[in-house]
Amino acid sequence: MNPVKTAAARGMCLFQVLSLDVVGGALAGGVFAVKFLQVKPNPWWWPVLALSVWAVYTADHLVDGFSQKNNAAIFRHRFHYRYRHFFIVALGVAAFVAVALVWIFMDRHILLWGMLLGVGALVYLLLIAGVHKSGFYFHKEFFISLFYVAGIWLAPVFWYGIRLSTVQMATLVIFVLLAWAEGLAMALFEQKADQADQMGSFSTYYGTSFTKVFSGTLLSVALTAALFLLWYFPALQTAYLVLSAMAVALLAVLLFSHYFQKGQRYRLMGEFSFWLPFLLLF
Repeated sequence: MNPVKTAAARGMCLFQVLSLDVVGGALAGGVFAVKFLQVKPNPWWWPVLALSVWAVYTADHLVDGFSQKNNAAIFRHRFHYRYRHFFIVALGVAAFVAVALVWIFMDRHILLWGMLLGVGALVYLLLIAGVHKSGFYFHKEFFISLFYVAGIWLAPVFWYGIRLSTVQMATLVIFVLLAWAEGLAMALFEQKADQADQMGSFSTYYGTSFTKVFSGTLLSVALTAALFLLWYFPALQTAYLVLSAMAVALLAVLLFSHYFQKGQRYRLMGEFSFWLPFLLLF
Protein backbone atom coordinates (compact mmCIF):
# COMPACT_ATOMS: atom_id res chain seq x y z
CA MET A 1 0.00 0.00 0.00
CA ASN A 2 1.28 3.43 -0.91
CA PRO A 3 2.42 5.11 2.34
CA VAL A 4 1.61 8.58 0.98
CA LYS A 5 -1.98 7.56 0.20
CA THR A 6 -2.26 5.87 3.60
CA ALA A 7 -1.05 9.00 5.41
CA ALA A 8 -3.42 11.17 3.36
CA ALA A 9 -6.35 8.87 4.16
CA ARG A 10 -5.53 8.96 7.88
CA GLY A 11 -5.18 12.72 7.76
CA MET A 12 -8.56 13.11 6.05
CA CYS A 13 -10.13 10.73 8.57
CA LEU A 14 -8.81 12.81 11.47
CA PHE A 15 -9.92 15.99 9.72
CA GLN A 16 -13.46 14.64 9.54
CA VAL A 17 -13.50 13.10 13.03
CA LEU A 18 -12.54 16.48 14.48
CA SER A 19 -15.47 18.05 12.57
CA LEU A 20 -13.12 20.38 10.72
CA ASP A 21 -14.92 19.61 7.48
CA VAL A 22 -18.13 20.85 9.11
CA VAL A 23 -16.35 23.99 10.35
CA GLY A 24 -15.08 24.66 6.81
CA GLY A 25 -18.61 24.25 5.47
CA ALA A 26 -19.93 26.68 8.09
CA LEU A 27 -17.32 29.27 7.09
CA ALA A 28 -18.30 28.79 3.45
CA GLY A 29 -21.92 29.25 4.49
CA GLY A 30 -20.86 32.47 6.20
CA VAL A 31 -19.27 33.63 2.95
CA PHE A 32 -22.57 32.91 1.19
CA ALA A 33 -24.60 34.83 3.79
CA VAL A 34 -22.47 37.99 3.77
CA LYS A 35 -22.13 38.01 -0.02
CA PHE A 36 -25.83 37.37 -0.56
CA LEU A 37 -26.94 40.04 1.93
CA GLN A 38 -24.11 42.34 0.80
CA VAL A 39 -22.97 43.16 4.34
CA LYS A 40 -19.49 43.84 5.63
CA PRO A 41 -18.69 41.34 8.39
CA ASN A 42 -16.76 42.07 11.54
CA PRO A 43 -13.45 40.19 10.95
CA TRP A 44 -13.65 38.66 14.44
CA TRP A 45 -16.86 36.93 13.44
CA TRP A 46 -15.00 34.33 11.40
CA PRO A 47 -13.08 32.77 14.34
CA VAL A 48 -16.22 33.08 16.49
CA LEU A 49 -18.23 31.19 13.88
CA ALA A 50 -15.57 28.49 13.53
CA LEU A 51 -15.21 28.01 17.30
CA SER A 52 -18.97 27.99 17.87
CA VAL A 53 -19.72 25.39 15.20
CA TRP A 54 -16.82 23.22 16.34
CA ALA A 55 -18.02 23.42 19.95
CA VAL A 56 -21.58 22.37 19.09
CA TYR A 57 -20.52 19.41 16.94
CA THR A 58 -17.87 18.30 19.43
CA ALA A 59 -20.43 18.43 22.24
CA ASP A 60 -22.76 16.30 20.10
CA HIS A 61 -20.03 13.70 19.50
CA LEU A 62 -19.15 13.66 23.20
CA VAL A 63 -22.79 13.01 24.14
CA ASP A 64 -22.90 10.13 21.64
CA GLY A 65 -19.51 8.88 22.83
CA PHE A 66 -20.52 8.79 26.49
CA SER A 67 -23.67 6.85 25.63
CA GLN A 68 -21.69 3.89 24.23
CA LYS A 69 -18.16 4.55 25.51
CA ASN A 70 -15.54 2.30 23.89
CA ASN A 71 -18.19 -0.01 22.42
CA ALA A 72 -19.51 2.58 19.97
CA ALA A 73 -19.78 1.25 16.43
CA ILE A 74 -19.10 4.69 14.93
CA PHE A 75 -15.41 5.60 15.09
CA ARG A 76 -15.84 9.32 15.78
CA HIS A 77 -17.90 8.50 18.90
CA ARG A 78 -15.24 6.07 20.17
CA PHE A 79 -12.56 8.62 19.40
CA HIS A 80 -14.27 11.40 21.33
CA TYR A 81 -14.88 9.13 24.29
CA ARG A 82 -11.30 7.87 24.29
CA TYR A 83 -9.93 11.42 24.35
CA ARG A 84 -12.87 12.83 26.31
CA HIS A 85 -10.73 14.72 28.82
CA PHE A 86 -8.95 16.61 26.05
CA PHE A 87 -12.20 17.37 24.22
CA ILE A 88 -14.00 18.52 27.37
CA VAL A 89 -11.19 20.99 28.12
CA ALA A 90 -10.94 22.06 24.47
CA LEU A 91 -14.71 22.50 24.33
CA GLY A 92 -14.66 24.78 27.38
CA VAL A 93 -11.77 26.82 25.99
CA ALA A 94 -13.44 27.17 22.57
CA ALA A 95 -16.72 28.33 24.11
CA PHE A 96 -14.96 30.80 26.43
CA VAL A 97 -12.83 32.27 23.63
CA ALA A 98 -15.86 32.62 21.33
CA VAL A 99 -17.86 34.44 24.01
CA ALA A 100 -14.88 36.64 24.91
CA LEU A 101 -14.30 37.65 21.28
CA VAL A 102 -17.93 38.61 20.81
CA TRP A 103 -17.97 40.50 24.13
CA ILE A 104 -14.83 42.49 23.33
CA PHE A 105 -15.03 43.04 19.59
CA MET A 106 -18.65 42.60 18.49
CA ASP A 107 -22.13 43.87 19.26
CA ARG A 108 -23.60 42.63 22.55
CA HIS A 109 -26.91 41.86 20.84
CA ILE A 110 -25.12 39.23 18.75
CA LEU A 111 -23.70 37.78 21.97
CA LEU A 112 -27.18 37.62 23.53
CA TRP A 113 -28.81 35.91 20.57
CA GLY A 114 -25.79 33.67 20.07
CA MET A 115 -25.88 32.55 23.72
CA LEU A 116 -29.61 31.88 23.48
CA LEU A 117 -28.95 29.78 20.40
CA GLY A 118 -26.13 27.97 22.20
CA VAL A 119 -28.30 27.28 25.25
CA GLY A 120 -31.00 25.95 22.96
CA ALA A 121 -28.51 23.58 21.32
CA LEU A 122 -27.22 22.48 24.75
CA VAL A 123 -30.73 21.78 26.04
CA TYR A 124 -31.49 19.82 22.91
CA LEU A 125 -28.34 17.69 23.27
CA LEU A 126 -29.22 16.98 26.91
CA LEU A 127 -32.72 15.94 25.87
CA ILE A 128 -31.26 13.56 23.30
CA ALA A 129 -28.95 12.07 25.94
CA GLY A 130 -31.84 11.76 28.41
CA VAL A 131 -34.08 9.77 26.07
CA HIS A 132 -31.29 7.76 24.45
CA LYS A 133 -32.91 4.36 25.04
CA SER A 134 -36.52 5.41 25.46
CA GLY A 135 -37.41 4.91 21.80
CA PHE A 136 -38.52 8.53 21.43
CA TYR A 137 -37.05 10.31 18.43
CA PHE A 138 -36.40 14.06 18.53
CA HIS A 139 -35.76 14.53 14.79
CA LYS A 140 -32.13 15.31 15.44
CA GLU A 141 -31.25 15.97 11.79
CA PHE A 142 -33.90 18.67 11.44
CA PHE A 143 -33.03 20.57 14.60
CA ILE A 144 -29.29 20.32 14.02
CA SER A 145 -29.82 21.83 10.55
CA LEU A 146 -31.80 24.69 12.12
CA PHE A 147 -29.09 25.38 14.71
CA TYR A 148 -26.41 25.13 12.02
CA VAL A 149 -28.06 27.57 9.60
CA ALA A 150 -29.23 29.93 12.35
CA GLY A 151 -25.70 30.09 13.74
CA ILE A 152 -24.28 30.96 10.33
CA TRP A 153 -26.89 33.56 9.37
CA LEU A 154 -27.40 35.19 12.78
CA ALA A 155 -24.71 37.88 12.56
CA PRO A 156 -25.12 38.65 8.82
CA VAL A 157 -28.88 39.15 9.30
CA PHE A 158 -28.16 41.41 12.29
CA TRP A 159 -25.70 43.47 10.20
CA TYR A 160 -28.23 43.64 7.37
CA GLY A 161 -30.39 45.63 9.74
CA ILE A 162 -33.76 45.44 8.02
CA ARG A 163 -36.40 42.78 7.58
CA LEU A 164 -35.47 40.09 5.08
CA SER A 165 -37.40 40.10 1.83
CA THR A 166 -39.42 37.12 0.62
CA VAL A 167 -36.63 36.16 -1.76
CA GLN A 168 -34.03 36.32 1.00
CA MET A 169 -36.22 34.23 3.30
CA ALA A 170 -36.72 31.69 0.50
CA THR A 171 -32.95 31.49 0.07
CA LEU A 172 -32.54 30.90 3.78
CA VAL A 173 -35.13 28.11 3.62
CA ILE A 174 -33.22 26.49 0.73
CA PHE A 175 -30.11 26.50 2.90
CA VAL A 176 -32.04 24.77 5.71
CA LEU A 177 -33.41 22.17 3.30
CA LEU A 178 -29.92 21.38 2.03
CA ALA A 179 -28.52 21.03 5.56
CA TRP A 180 -31.49 18.89 6.63
CA ALA A 181 -31.23 16.64 3.58
CA GLU A 182 -27.48 16.21 4.10
CA GLY A 183 -28.09 15.13 7.70
CA LEU A 184 -30.71 12.61 6.55
CA ALA A 185 -28.33 11.23 3.93
CA MET A 186 -25.60 10.74 6.53
CA ALA A 187 -28.11 8.98 8.81
CA LEU A 188 -29.10 6.75 5.92
CA PHE A 189 -25.54 5.58 5.31
CA GLU A 190 -24.86 5.11 9.04
CA GLN A 191 -28.12 3.36 9.85
CA LYS A 192 -26.54 0.01 10.74
CA ALA A 193 -23.96 1.63 13.00
CA ASP A 194 -26.67 3.69 14.71
CA GLN A 195 -28.75 0.57 15.25
CA ALA A 196 -25.74 -1.24 16.71
CA ASP A 197 -25.25 1.64 19.15
CA GLN A 198 -29.00 1.90 19.82
CA MET A 199 -28.86 5.49 18.59
CA GLY A 200 -32.02 7.03 17.21
CA SER A 201 -31.94 8.64 13.77
CA PHE A 202 -34.47 9.45 11.07
CA SER A 203 -33.32 6.37 9.18
CA THR A 204 -33.57 3.94 12.13
CA TYR A 205 -37.02 5.32 12.99
CA TYR A 206 -38.61 5.60 9.54
CA GLY A 207 -36.57 3.08 7.56
CA THR A 208 -34.17 3.18 4.64
CA SER A 209 -36.64 3.60 1.77
CA PHE A 210 -38.63 6.45 3.29
CA THR A 211 -35.47 8.26 4.42
CA LYS A 212 -34.01 8.09 0.92
CA VAL A 213 -37.25 9.30 -0.69
CA PHE A 214 -37.75 12.08 1.86
CA SER A 215 -34.16 13.31 1.60
CA GLY A 216 -34.40 13.21 -2.19
CA THR A 217 -37.65 15.17 -2.03
CA LEU A 218 -36.07 17.88 0.13
CA LEU A 219 -33.19 18.18 -2.32
CA SER A 220 -35.52 18.24 -5.32
CA VAL A 221 -37.53 21.05 -3.74
CA ALA A 222 -34.33 22.96 -2.91
CA LEU A 223 -32.98 22.48 -6.44
CA THR A 224 -36.26 23.49 -8.08
CA ALA A 225 -36.50 26.61 -5.90
CA ALA A 226 -32.87 27.56 -6.59
CA LEU A 227 -33.33 27.15 -10.36
CA PHE A 228 -36.56 29.15 -10.30
CA LEU A 229 -34.89 31.98 -8.38
CA LEU A 230 -31.91 31.75 -10.75
CA TRP A 231 -34.25 32.27 -13.69
CA TYR A 232 -36.29 34.99 -11.98
CA PHE A 233 -33.40 36.93 -10.46
CA PRO A 234 -30.46 36.72 -12.92
CA ALA A 235 -28.54 39.35 -10.93
CA LEU A 236 -28.16 36.71 -8.18
CA GLN A 237 -27.31 33.89 -10.57
CA THR A 238 -23.94 33.05 -8.96
CA ALA A 239 -25.51 32.47 -5.55
CA TYR A 240 -28.28 30.29 -6.96
CA LEU A 241 -25.88 28.36 -9.17
CA VAL A 242 -23.91 27.51 -6.02
CA LEU A 243 -27.06 26.37 -4.20
CA SER A 244 -28.06 24.32 -7.25
CA ALA A 245 -24.63 22.68 -7.37
CA MET A 246 -24.89 21.80 -3.67
CA ALA A 247 -28.27 20.16 -4.26
CA VAL A 248 -26.99 18.22 -7.28
CA ALA A 249 -23.94 16.99 -5.35
CA LEU A 250 -26.12 15.71 -2.52
CA LEU A 251 -28.58 14.11 -4.95
CA ALA A 252 -25.64 12.28 -6.52
CA VAL A 253 -24.81 10.79 -3.11
CA LEU A 254 -28.34 9.39 -2.88
CA LEU A 255 -28.61 8.22 -6.47
CA PHE A 256 -25.21 6.47 -6.48
CA SER A 257 -25.33 5.23 -2.91
CA HIS A 258 -23.42 2.01 -3.62
CA TYR A 259 -20.44 3.98 -4.92
CA PHE A 260 -20.46 6.52 -2.11
CA GLN A 261 -20.83 3.85 0.57
CA LYS A 262 -17.29 2.64 -0.16
CA GLY A 263 -14.61 4.22 1.99
CA GLN A 264 -17.19 6.59 3.46
CA ARG A 265 -17.19 8.66 0.29
CA TYR A 266 -20.68 9.79 1.24
CA ARG A 267 -19.29 11.80 4.16
CA LEU A 268 -16.58 13.35 2.00
CA MET A 269 -19.06 14.38 -0.71
CA GLY A 270 -21.77 15.36 1.74
CA GLU A 271 -19.72 17.66 3.92
CA PHE A 272 -17.55 19.14 1.19
CA SER A 273 -20.60 20.07 -0.89
CA PHE A 274 -21.09 22.78 1.74
CA TRP A 275 -17.68 24.19 0.83
CA LEU A 276 -18.97 25.24 -2.60
CA PRO A 277 -20.02 28.75 -1.40
CA PHE A 278 -16.30 29.54 -1.14
CA LEU A 279 -16.59 29.99 -4.93
CA LEU A 280 -18.33 33.29 -4.22
CA LEU A 281 -14.97 34.68 -3.11
CA PHE A 282 -13.75 34.63 -6.72
